[in-house]
Amino acid sequence: MDTLKKLSRRRMSDRNNQLKLEQSYTFDFFNYAGIHRSVFLYTTPIVYIDDVVTNTDIQGLTGFVVYNVSYKGAEHNSNSVQCLVQLTDKRGNRVASSNDCAGLLEVVHAHFWWPFLMHDQPGYLYTLQASIIGPTGLTIDTYRQKVGIRTVSWTNTTVLINSKPIYMRGFGMHEDSDLRGKGWDAVLWVKNFNLIKWLGANAFRTSHYPYAEEIYQLADEFGIMIIDECPSVDTDIFTDSLLEKHKQSLTELIKRDKNHPSVVMWSIANEPRTQHKAADAYFGEVARHVRSMDLSRPVTIALAQGYTVDKAGQHLDVIMFNRYNGWYHNTGQLGNIAVNVFAEAAAWHLKYNKPVLMAEYGADTIAGLHLTPEYVWSEEYQVALMSEHFKAFDKLRKEGYFFGEFIWNFADFKTAQTITRVGGNKKGIFTRSRQPKASAHHLRRRYHQLAAADGKTAPPLDLGYYTSDSLPAKREEL
Repeated sequence: MDTLKKLSRRRMSDRNNQLKLEQSYTFDFFNYAGIHRSVFLYTTPIVYIDDVVTNTDIQGLTGFVVYNVSYKGAEHNSNSVQCLVQLTDKRGNRVASSNDCAGLLEVVHAHFWWPFLMHDQPGYLYTLQASIIGPTGLTIDTYRQKVGIRTVSWTNTTVLINSKPIYMRGFGMHEDSDLRGKGWDAVLWVKNFNLIKWLGANAFRTSHYPYAEEIYQLADEFGIMIIDECPSVDTDIFTDSLLEKHKQSLTELIKRDKNHPSVVMWSIANEPRTQHKAADAYFGEVARHVRSMDLSRPVTIALAQGYTVDKAGQHLDVIMFNRYNGWYHNTGQLGNIAVNVFAEAAAWHLKYNKPVLMAEYGADTIAGLHLTPEYVWSEEYQVALMSEHFKAFDKLRKEGYFFGEFIWNFADFKTAQTITRVGGNKKGIFTRSRQPKASAHHLRRRYHQLAAADGKTAPPLDLGYYTSDSLPAKREEL
């Protein structure tokens, strides 16, 4: 398939004054070529399981799994096969079963799927085993699907997991590392998830595209929530042909990720130009398409245009916004960050009466660069900028409609070569090789303290190094 005709290109001259074409793009991450993910080739019997769909619900201590097993190859004689569906717990004990291809499984005293640090057993997963049985009683095909019993709901002020309000502590990420580039690397991602736990985070956004399937499986097991984003970045032309491609992309995303308990939200775009009049009808149609496929998760966009000109928010269930106070806006100025962040979040909620999350904020930082007073690009400036945002977030939490904070970014990542990128985007709290900057320790203290305040989990004992047990001596008045 020739994709070159679809690329944006620029004409360049080499040293011999020969013209050549080079790809150009507006998004701020490196556009790796090649195959990035695992490729699987497999065979199926003539009659085979084509899809398994699960949805879950909770009533009291009882969990319910609504399932549908679809198969192909027996269209002309569907009565010749039947289904056997079994649900087992972590120990392999069968807790529910059915002989129907679609139905409801009831689990008494169920273990629910909880996010990390909201429960002492986060990420609890059952295994649903679906089999189709032939007329002779032999098993023709079997598929196993992990199931987390949980609910997602939302109001005009918050998002809830299992009817409990959540506060999302996270970041944007990228599939990127210094050795593998964008390529799937199991060791790297186990490291990433252990760093996520070390930080006390409970969520991330798949900025700005769907990630490898294995990443969602890890998130299910670790109890890490995902805002699942489709590959729509900087969209500024809202044509009918693009709309169809956008909807098809989301169809593929939802079909693939629909069963993951970690996926709690669909993000249908990142920083589109929603100030344009055409964005209204365009994103209204995209949002309707998503809801036609899944009503169990809220729909959102990472918005970057100002709330005064935005024309997409009315179609969303929750509001996310990106803003770089102290970096792209008022560079080097820390004093007004807290006021500006609070004011903008309040304005988004006032305009749309929906829950609000800050999806991006941050500052590029060169690891090892230390300057005092705080100066841009230094580790001190990144920490100071974060603290100013924390002041706004704490005030917003008390307002009742602010439900999360995502710093940009989890780790440094590669970008196109520009004079504004020093070896790539350096906004990570970790380096590209996953070593912590001062900001990682700073964020860790905050996230664990937030988790302790919101739940029953005590913060780790190593949040800070020992300094002194001395107290000021009591002074007596003469």
